[in-house]
Amino acid sequence: MGQGNPESADALFTRRSGIFVADKLSDQNKRQADGLHVYWVELRAEQGYRRFKKALEAFNIPHKDVSGDVDAAIDAIFTELFDEGKCP
Repeated sequence: MGQGNPESADALFTRRSGIFVADKLSDQNKRQADGLHVYWVELRAEQGYRRFKKALEAFNIPHKDVSGDVDAAIDAIFTELFDEGKCP
């Protein structure tokens, strides 16, 4: 939500989300999310996308770890997801 817009984290608190993916989160936003037991992912952080695994595991969503360079693999990952109807 809201690339570079910290106010977009307000949606986390008003919509009672279970998972929150953002470009950037403040330390306060992270503490608030943790306090509400919301799984958060900060994409701008170094390897921040890896926190998404915690959310997948918490909600028992099947997944596979990606090894190597994610940037190089992302096209193949999206192709697999969308071509096989795994993602609406």
